[in-house]
Amino acid sequence: MIDEDVQHTLVRSPLFRGVSPVLVSSIAARSESRLLSPREKLLSAGSQNQRLYVVLSGTVSVRVLGTDVAHVLLEPGDCVGEISILDGQPVSADVIAEESTVVLSFDRQQLWELIDASADVARNLLRLLAGRVRHDDEVLGESSRLQRYFERIATVDGLTGLRNRRWLDDAFARQLDRAARTDQPVSLLMIDLDHFKLVNDQHGHLVGDAVLSRVSQTLSATLRPQDLLARYGGEEFAVLLPGIDVTSATAVAERLRLAVESVPPIPSDGVNGPLPAITVSIGVTTGRAYETLPDLLKRADSAMYRAKEGGRNRTSE
Repeated sequence: MIDEDVQHTLVRSPLFRGVSPVLVSSIAARSESRLLSPREKLLSAGSQNQRLYVVLSGTVSVRVLGTDVAHVLLEPGDCVGEISILDGQPVSADVIAEESTVVLSFDRQQLWELIDASADVARNLLRLLAGRVRHDDEVLGESSRLQRYFERIATVDGLTGLRNRRWLDDAFARQLDRAARTDQPVSLLMIDLDHFKLVNDQHGHLVGDAVLSRVSQTLSATLRPQDLLARYGGEEFAVLLPGIDVTSATAVAERLRLAVESVPPIPSDGVNGPLPAITVSIGVTTGRAYETLPDLLKRADSAMYRAKEGGRNRTSE
């Protein structure tokens, strides 16, 4: 004869929903109970398992190997261990008592006897397994969304909202390789704000940040959707132009230069004098066959310094 509380918990368990109480009582009378201490491990990932456990009191957590966060918490009436019994494979996760917990266990033979004796048990098992699969899909989906989110914030410049140097190194290199394989031209622009140190020194970094943001927005709005724009660092920006030769790239650079030159002035408090006009110097170069990204960046950088030496607010190849 089993305890009334145990009988009540089992009858209300998702595994035994709709099953005859007489059958539940009969199988439970041949089961084994076990008291788990807090943090005691019931099942270990990778181990073999021959028993299904129903939680009678307390709580157990299912923890995927290599994580400290509970994948799911199981409370009175919930069962665990059924998957490894049904497929004969090793346990896929650790199952640990979160507090003092009592579980009732059935061996493999008893479970199959239950399934043979009651179609309700079989249906309930299918519902349990479907619920576990659905939960796992939701967890994986959320994990994938979080991964994409963290990947994005790791490659986005917090001030300007443009992609950063980390993204540039990967995306530009892949585009160069693609251009080489398809025998298509690709050009690079290196853009540097003129007299930016003067802006920061005389008007402060908040004003300097506003200038950077304004220029970033202007560059983004002027380029084609397929062009790749990134903040290279400090007051420098880099633009990769797929399918564009040096002549067309120079025309694009001039269009960008004029667009920045026409940006309305950032308001100033007047204490330190008016802000200098916002202008940029741009270096232009075109990729050579199977050229590496560092080599291309170096040539574009040299062209940009020639533009500065030539008087700034100009484009140079």
